Amino acid sequence: MTAPEFRLAFLSDPRLAAHALSPVPTWLWRIDAAQILWANPTGAAIFNARSPAALRDVSFDAKHPAAAQIARLAGTLPQGGGHRLERLRGFGAGVGAALMCVCSRITLADNSAAVLVVSTERAGPDLPLPERVRRLLADSRIAAAFSADGELIEATPAAAERFGAARDLIALGAQQLAQEATHNGHAEGEIAGMPAALDRLGAGAAIVLLATLGPAHAEPAPMAAAPPIAPSAPAEAPPAPAAIAEAPAAEIPAASPAPPQMPATGKRRLPLRFVWQIDSDDRFTITSDEFAAIAGRRTADAIGQPWADIADALGIDPDRTIARALASHETWSGIIVQWPINGHDERLPVELSGLPVFDHDRNFIGYRGFGVCRDLARLDAIEKAHAEAEALAKAKAAEAPPAPQPEPIAEPAPEQPGNVLQFPPPVLTPREHSAFDQIGRELGDRLKSADSRPSKDDFAPAAEEPPPPPPKPRTDAGRNAQEGRPILDRLPIGILVYRLNDLIYANRAFLDWTGYPTLEALAEAGGLDSLFIENTGSDAGKNSGNGKTLTISTQAGEQMPVEGRLFSVTWNGESALVLMLSTATAPASTERQKGAELALRQAQTELRELHAILDTATDGVLIIDRSGRVLSANRSAEALFGYDAAEFGALTFGDLFAVESRRPVLDYLDELARDSAASLLGMGREVFGRVRQGGLIPLFMTMGRVGDDGEKFCAVLRDITAWKKTEDELVSARQQAEKASFAKSEFLAKMSHEIRTPLNAIIGFSEVMMEERFGPVGNERYRQYLRDIHSSGGHLISLLNDLLDLSKIEAGKLDLTFVSVNLNDAIQQCVAIMQQQANRERVIIRVSLAAALPQVVADLRSVRQILLNLLSNSIKFTGAGGQVIISTALTDAHEVVVRVRDTGAGMSEKELQTALEPFRQLATSVRWGSSGTGLGLPITKALTEANHARFTITSVVSDGTLVEVAFPANRLLAQ
Repeated sequence: MTAPEFRLAFLSDPRLAAHALSPVPTWLWRIDAAQILWANPTGAAIFNARSPAALRDVSFDAKHPAAAQIARLAGTLPQGGGHRLERLRGFGAGVGAALMCVCSRITLADNSAAVLVVSTERAGPDLPLPERVRRLLADSRIAAAFSADGELIEATPAAAERFGAARDLIALGAQQLAQEATHNGHAEGEIAGMPAALDRLGAGAAIVLLATLGPAHAEPAPMAAAPPIAPSAPAEAPPAPAAIAEAPAAEIPAASPAPPQMPATGKRRLPLRFVWQIDSDDRFTITSDEFAAIAGRRTADAIGQPWADIADALGIDPDRTIARALASHETWSGIIVQWPINGHDERLPVELSGLPVFDHDRNFIGYRGFGVCRDLARLDAIEKAHAEAEALAKAKAAEAPPAPQPEPIAEPAPEQPGNVLQFPPPVLTPREHSAFDQIGRELGDRLKSADSRPSKDDFAPAAEEPPPPPPKPRTDAGRNAQEGRPILDRLPIGILVYRLNDLIYANRAFLDWTGYPTLEALAEAGGLDSLFIENTGSDAGKNSGNGKTLTISTQAGEQMPVEGRLFSVTWNGESALVLMLSTATAPASTERQKGAELALRQAQTELRELHAILDTATDGVLIIDRSGRVLSANRSAEALFGYDAAEFGALTFGDLFAVESRRPVLDYLDELARDSAASLLGMGREVFGRVRQGGLIPLFMTMGRVGDDGEKFCAVLRDITAWKKTEDELVSARQQAEKASFAKSEFLAKMSHEIRTPLNAIIGFSEVMMEERFGPVGNERYRQYLRDIHSSGGHLISLLNDLLDLSKIEAGKLDLTFVSVNLNDAIQQCVAIMQQQANRERVIIRVSLAAALPQVVADLRSVRQILLNLLSNSIKFTGAGGQVIISTALTDAHEVVVRVRDTGAGMSEKELQTALEPFRQLATSVRWGSSGTGLGLPITKALTEANHARFTITSVVSDGTLVEVAFPANRLLAQ
């Protein structure tokens, strides 16, 4: 077992897992103190180790100060696992200082004994949580750490490679495994296609899930939201798209006239997401054409009907889970329904989440939310089936007898100039099919958004739009060039579209290579006749991996070797030829081209990851320009306001907010625009957003500059409806609690005065009768009853005094006179008062007072009461033969500390919390034969805080209690 695996194996022990990422140091020593078996990152750093794994090779001799203390301690610790408070030196507490630690002897899984040392205070370097996680995983093979909500904190390189683009346990398909580990502390299953163990580290709010993956040679399984990882030696695996592009032309299969199918373009890498909404009439709508196409005709016909009718028709909510969630008018998420696909037999799991929508008067007006399908394998199969069906339909249509058509204009070969090279028949690789299909879709989206442009893209088949008028050579070329330029001009390859000798379109790269400023300039210079020249060298007409080697002539007369491909497309309803050129095969150019392509692929991957992250975020994100026009929005913003991405473009930023919030929002934007240094997110504003249905929602908005030019701004919007409701409830609860507390304190103060008068009479008359001033009582039993009456009256007076003090403190009416107090003198006076009680209980009081102790500013009466209460409690709960030690000291932080330490019964953590509550008696009170009002410690703590001091109590069962009263430096008098 390697050192990191050896360290991580200890984390299966819950006694160590709770301290693995604690900010306070923890060590597990061998029983002979010769080695530290395990330590958390903070503990390892104290012994100059960069990670816990580095401590395995460190040995300690018997003369080492730390090892010597552990060796002495190991022989005195109880065998049954009891804890003991010890002060250890050389454990990171500073020169000459000691570190308070909880030490215990534990038995490990192999039945060997070890000493567990857990510090009770911070020591060593202050490491943030990500750094502690990184050090814990240092040198591990395949391991990763996730936050309590499943977000990736840190991963080893091997694990990060396995995870790919996935950055949470949900994307890795391990959500159920994470829930089991969070609940049980440990779970085993599969992550990223590998056997894995998931352990819960830490406790409370600082929980971290540690994933330890199995052997590296385990075959990976498909993962949600992560790119597939190729097997290590795929003997029969198909070539990657890049390999296809670089293969010789003879090895590339001929392209089919049908659109590229799913296997040619790769598998889906991200879950299918869509936005849905329900209006005030309960009508359910979906804004995603992709999901509607996958779900089929039955879903498309049902959209727009009430949810109850859709659920009954499609059978997607048999147990009415969604219906109950909608009826609650509250936010809900993570409800999975089985959506029918292509009929009743096949179903697709879809996860729905909803957010209620309210109007300005907080009236419920509907829902909106997300739908996510994470079954990527099923989506791939459905999309592949749709593509095959579409290809089959097109193939059948192609087999039908064609309608009579005029002969194509581009067919007669003799009309072409003699110096134009003859290319082989048009052949497109799958990669080229995919590229031009994407170009067509993007160009079509751009054209649809403009009213003056056609609704179909230029690459659509001729049958889908009416026949165009006869083209005008120059006008048609210029118009198409302008329409295609926004997309095609971005390609790093040259593209020329022509029909016979008429030049229709050239992109920016083609014009730059040839040196012509415009397409018209190339046409005036001779067009194709002036562009191509005869290539008589050895490379003339040579086929390369990407096409045919050609030589073109630039406007300056220079010859440029290029690689070209020629194929036909439908352009504005008529057949045209597309010449695609790439740079020649010179080594330097090839290297630059490969570098540029690699950088482009990396940028595209990062862009896809960024879009996925933004769409996964729960906050709405808007990109706006200086004028307030909305440029883009993530899916959360679409769900938040109820608009589609295309609809945001027709809105201004101010249209998204209520009238009373519009002015502050625009002022916020104007302030960022004027201040050139404000590039980060600002402090934020609370505003009211206006949703599409007309309702208002409270939002918290932050904005900042983005981009290099500083003309774009990013607005992050968070729905704080639930926070506002919680805030109102907390304010109301606090006001009620303060009112009740004041009424209670007022009642106690009045009643204590009212009860004190008859009590004094009872006590006084009982004393007169006990002294028999007016004659003998006559019966001994009556005398005993009188003593009981007197004792009970005195106890009741004491209780009233405590109640009065407590009520005054809580009401803020305790009268304190702050003077200069010598704590050493006050302690000696209180010890003298309590000495008789200590002698009666056979308890030894020891005093250790610091010399030249500065005097403190405090109320002398309350300081004496604090000391008497602490001494009384310590004597009360310390058995015969025990000790009570009271001491004073001046700390390095210039604080005067009074410590009261006893060897009595001690208390557990739960008992300690109970003891600090008024009127609560512990079981130890009965066990040790003591009784009281239950107000001693609460009054002592309240009086300490009233004197601006700090009250700290530490206790261990059967090992005594330590109480510290620390007066800060600002309460000390200069000597």
